[in-house]
Amino acid sequence: MAALLEAEGEIATADRVTFLASSQGKTLRLDGIGGDPRESESILSVIVSDFHDEDAAVKINASEAKKAFGHLINFVVAARRAAFRADLIEGSAEAGAASIITSAWTSITKIKLILMTNATYSARTDAVLAGKIDGIPVTYNIWDLTRFHRYETS
Repeated sequence: MAALLEAEGEIATADRVTFLASSQGKTLRLDGIGGDPRESESILSVIVSDFHDEDAAVKINASEAKKAFGHLINFVVAARRAAFRADLIEGSAEAGAASIITSAWTSITKIKLILMTNATYSARTDAVLAGKIDGIPVTYNIWDLTRFHRYETS
């Protein structure tokens, strides 16, 4: 699915990260990063996935999507803290992602939160402004089963 996002131009590249942890009472999650923002129009793209092993299509709502995006935001915010980065395993994918976020921070002009899911998203809040992190605009981008199907059949 990440390769489709690359082909569509949603992300420059898909670097897989599998990170789920708690820090300062918050859940942090990151499943991928869309490359170095300095090489992709100053856009930081971070990915979280929500996959279901069901026979029938699963539906997710705006509240569930917002929760997943919150975990991504928590990772982005934590990545800028030296103490958080020091606790990561040196050379790990999550340490690399945190390093990219920190070193590119001054050149980032937009943060794109991407949810990839094999569920059907029941709301229509895609690519909407979702606030700011330290003055940088943040958008929600949802790639659900319906959107992947539209892409594949277009």
